[in-house]
This record gives sequence, C-alpha cells and structure tokens, in this order.
Amino acid sequence: MADKQSLYELLGLTDKASPEDIQNAFADMRQALGAQPDSEEKHNRIAILIDARDVLLDRRQRAGYDRRQRDRRQEGRRQSDAPVAGPSWQAVGLTLLLFVGLGYPAWHYLTLPAPNETPRQAKAAPGAAAIAAAPAADERRDADTLAADIAAQLPPPPLPTTPAAAPRAPAAPMPTPVAARPSLAETLVAAAIGSIAEHTYAVVGGAGHGTGVAIERDKLLTNCHVIAPNVHKGPLLAIHAATGKATTITHAAFLVREDACVAHAPGLNAKPIQWGQAARLPPGATIFSLGFAKGQPTFSAGTLVGILNRSGQDYLISTNYCDFGVSGGPLVDGEGRLVGLTSGGTKDRRYCASLTAETARRVLDQTLIVIDGFPTDYLSNLRRHW
Repeated sequence: MADKQSLYELLGLTDKASPEDIQNAFADMRQALGAQPDSEEKHNRIAILIDARDVLLDRRQRAGYDRRQRDRRQEGRRQSDAPVAGPSWQAVGLTLLLFVGLGYPAWHYLTLPAPNETPRQAKAAPGAAAIAAAPAADERRDADTLAADIAAQLPPPPLPTTPAAAPRAPAAPMPTPVAARPSLAETLVAAAIGSIAEHTYAVVGGAGHGTGVAIERDKLLTNCHVIAPNVHKGPLLAIHAATGKATTITHAAFLVREDACVAHAPGLNAKPIQWGQAARLPPGATIFSLGFAKGQPTFSAGTLVGILNRSGQDYLISTNYCDFGVSGGPLVDGEGRLVGLTSGGTKDRRYCASLTAETARRVLDQTLIVIDGFPTDYLSNLRRHW
C-alpha cells in the first residue's frame, strides 16, 4: 500500500492552505485524473479527493480535523520520548470501559446457535445503538429481495416418502456407564472457536460497531459500511475478541464497488489469518464465522449453499448466523483459512451473504488515507446490488 497521507498532502498542500488554494488544487488534480483511463483506482482517487476537499472547505470539520492531527502528533512524540512503561491509567480505563460494554472475555460466552436458532439477547456495545436498532424499511426490503434470490437458487425439497417397516431388532443389553467425553464434532468446534477468535476484532466507534479480521500485524479487513458511520464521531477502535485490548484505527483503504476495507491500527500487534480460496469450496461444505452480533461475540457453524452472483459480484451464501454487528467478520473453512467476509443476511437470519476472499483481498492494492477523509456516505455492496 502507499504511504499514509494527510488530507492536505492528498491535495499537495500544507495546513496553511486557504479555501481558494484547496479549490484550485482539487480542480487541478480532478482534471488530471479525468484524463486517465477509466479504472477502479481512478474512481478510488476521485472519491478520496472529493471527501478531502469537502472536509477542508467546511470550517467546523477542518478545525476538528486539525485538532485531531495535532493530538496525534503530540501523542506520537510523547510515546517516542517516554520510557518503556505499562499502559497509562487513561488507556486502561478506556479499554476496560469498552470491554465491559462488550461483555465478558470471548471464550466465556461464544455461542453456537442451531441453524434456525436465535442466540440469547446480547448487551449492546458502546455506541452501537444505530446497529442494534430495528432495520429501516429499505434495509428490510433489501433483505427480502436477497431472500427471494437465494430461494430461487435452492434445489426443490425432496418429496416425502413413507419408509417400509423395519424388522424389530432384539433388545441390546444396557451399556456400562462411562465418563462423558466430548464428541469429535464438539472437539472440532472448540478448535474452530479458538482458531478464529485469535484473529477477530470488534470495530467500535461513536455511531455503531461491527467486526474485523486481522490480515497483517497492524491491519484489519472489514466492511466499509462498518467504518463509514463512525467517521467524525470520535475514536474508532479495534478490540480483540479474546483479550479485550483496544487499539485506535487511524487510516483506511477501500474499494469503490465492493464493500471491502482495510483498517490500519498502529500497535495492533495482531496475528494475521491465512487466506483461503472461496472458489474451491463445494456446496455443502461446513464453514465457520465469528462476529459481534449486537455487541456479543457469536460463533456459528454453517453450511455453504452456493455462490450467488448479483450485478457481477459473487457472494458466498451460507446458513451461518447473521445479525447486526457481524458485518466485516471472518468466514473460514475447516482449516481456519479466510474464504469470505460477512456482509449481510436475510431478515429471518437463516442465510448469510459474504464477500468472497478473492474479491476482498483486492483492497490490499488501494491507498491508505486518514480515517477523517473516509467517505461518510458509503453504501454497502448489498444495498447497492439489491
């Protein structure tokens, strides 16, 4: 990825630039980009420039942005000058506050719902009111259309048959009681929970929350519609599912047409997940997901129904559990490799639609920008394609 830039640097300016300087710089760069061949990178750069211009031309937004930039520079100088020591009381307090809001450690309440079972009511995460609230009418309409498309792809149910009466077998002797042991399925599920939790984070901001998965030591993959509502709403944090450690997200990169974003959180020190290939998954394969459903880390084992193409975009359709807050969470195969990024689901929570790993990893080639310059009106791919 390209080096991180401030909004001023994106326009080739300094923080002393006048509104006229900003307008002229934007016009020059927009004209230069207009002469380039049409491409996704071109659309990305234009969207970034427009948002940078809008923030810097608004006096209130610019003042807030300048203040946050100064705070970050001062914090960076304090960290570089300070001796190595434990975390500050402020940092510890913030982490505990957010973690208590999300609940107990992830291993304590990760749940495995049955295919059509709703997990127990979760406590809302800080700032999650917008996500935990009832969906708007247009969101319900999108979910209904998605459900209809999935139903059209499913094979017809088999006709009921009456089995022939089987001969009665002789009664077997009662077995000798033995100590209860976990079944193979229970052992595999426990291993899957531990494997996926170490890579998974809650993404929590002032206007909502979602989920992210570590793909580099200081970078998470998530949905762009998780980030967008939280821009200019205070700090955006990545909170580890198992430890509760909170790290501030400072930059992001995004795709224009697909709902995939990379969030950069310096000091995250994450364990990156391994990439898999969604194209190699056969229908009926067992896949696993973890997401912060209504603020509660919720593990789900599901079955791949198939790959649904909508407006040229492939989605993995599965029976994994989907609810508000799981967006951006990892979908992994039986070996713990990332095959999809949970993006939305049907209204009845029976089916999940996930961006394929092949599509999501294209965001790695995009440019990181400061989080304040992220487009606040980003629409999810599900909203656009349904």
